[in-house]
Amino acid sequence: MSIFTNKKALIIAGIILIGGVSFGVHANSKQAKSAPEQKISLYEATNLTSLDASKITDGVSSAQLSQVDEGLYRLNKNSQPINALAAKTTISNHGKLYTINLKHNGRWSDGQKVTAQDFVYSWERTLNPKTKSEFTYLFTSIKNADAIMVGKKAPSTLGVKATGKYQLKVTLSKPVPYFKKLLAGTTFYPISQKAVEKYGSKYGTTAKTTIYNGPFTLTGWTGTNDKWTLVKNSTYRDHKVVKLNKINYQVIKTSSTAYNLYQSHKLDMVTLAGEQSVQNKNNPELKTLSAGRVGFIQYNEKDKTAANKDLRTAISLTINRQQLVTKILENGSIAANTFGVRDMLKNPKTGKDFVDDAQTPSEMTTNIAKAKTLYQTAQKQLGTKQLTVTITCANDDTSQQTATYIQGQLMNHLKNLKVNVRTMPFPSMLTKVSQGDFQLNLTSWGMDFADPSQVLTILTSNSNSNMGHYQSKTYDTAMTNADGKDAMNNSNRYQDLVKAAKTATKDQGVTPLYESRSRLLVNSNLHGVVYNKFNGAMDFRTAYVK
Repeated sequence: MSIFTNKKALIIAGIILIGGVSFGVHANSKQAKSAPEQKISLYEATNLTSLDASKITDGVSSAQLSQVDEGLYRLNKNSQPINALAAKTTISNHGKLYTINLKHNGRWSDGQKVTAQDFVYSWERTLNPKTKSEFTYLFTSIKNADAIMVGKKAPSTLGVKATGKYQLKVTLSKPVPYFKKLLAGTTFYPISQKAVEKYGSKYGTTAKTTIYNGPFTLTGWTGTNDKWTLVKNSTYRDHKVVKLNKINYQVIKTSSTAYNLYQSHKLDMVTLAGEQSVQNKNNPELKTLSAGRVGFIQYNEKDKTAANKDLRTAISLTINRQQLVTKILENGSIAANTFGVRDMLKNPKTGKDFVDDAQTPSEMTTNIAKAKTLYQTAQKQLGTKQLTVTITCANDDTSQQTATYIQGQLMNHLKNLKVNVRTMPFPSMLTKVSQGDFQLNLTSWGMDFADPSQVLTILTSNSNSNMGHYQSKTYDTAMTNADGKDAMNNSNRYQDLVKAAKTATKDQGVTPLYESRSRLLVNSNLHGVVYNKFNGAMDFRTAYVK
């Protein structure tokens, strides 16, 4: 669930399960005969910013939280929800009442049991306007959530109640066909009220001011440093299945550094970029994986220049997406058709993929002549021939390479357009964008579960993640219908979502660029990591070094 990353970031090591096919990967080790040490070394491209389920905004933090905490469900390799802390779920009242019985052996790392009240507290805290969560919109289907998030009702009125120490009852305002998938996301994880009261505003900001209920605990993170370690959690409810003792993480922002560390056996996986991918095309350790992420440009529509629709469309038509993915990214990513990724949803009547049904070539296919005409119109509308725009992005390799490419394309083809690129550390970029301090922002969104609404919802008028302030009544109505009156009608809901996606693309509310794929080199002694084929999530609970 993340924007900018989002949300989701470093991909995998392990037995990677894609479409039911598995293959082994193993850790770089020359000590073959003796019992191997159960630890691996991985990396992230950006810093860990939070371990507070109510405040996480990025994919790296969400990915780390998924290893140290556990919610009601988790998604398996086919993106389907399976029980985690949930023991039994009963759905009644025409899909609007979920009665969820919890397992009794969930335990926090401070020794306290995980109870239904921990979920109630977490969800109410996230929706409380004082928390300033960016993902309150995910709760919109739960009774009273919309009124709570804008301060019209108290958090205690939320449609979730602990009807026993280990039983939750969740009342929805409307049926949601993907609700269990939604609950698998880290935003819906439990939080210990006792821990929050103990640490106050520092909760989740360092390893020492956080408690855990998942397979691992986290050590060595001060809130700003570039290294941390996941350690096997002895209090985890299913700790006997956990074989790894340590997962060492470090932040590496340049692909060349990560590649060199992998080559010198100091990393157990590396994501390749550009020339590295080409050089290793015949390497048996090379794996190409879907990341369930769409890269795009978002525009600050409170900025007069960025708010000009003709300028935005001119930018979209100038960018050669195929060239971007094949010549610049070179990591297996594919050109985006629309605001989404493949395998989110299929047409219930034809079986066609959503991204193909939702495409609008007139706004997405490179057309320099049309782009120039629209740009000239924008110049007249804005009353100036000389326009300047600034692209704000993170300072990792992929973001900088993409921004530089777009800068070159725009300045080469659109006369009198000056394009600046402003790079900064990822946390700083998040802050600037959330404060509205940007014109164009190069970012990405990682899907937590397989449904178009997971990405389309961020462009609704009331979404806290709609940082560009895109507004469209047509779009909002389509999304309201999709998750409202048409929620249980597969065909009608599908058409609502297609209409929303086409509307956003025609408006260029955002400019979709690419669907992320990752090419990785993975070592060969690590087994048992389960990889979710849709969103790149990884489960290390059953991983081990052979």
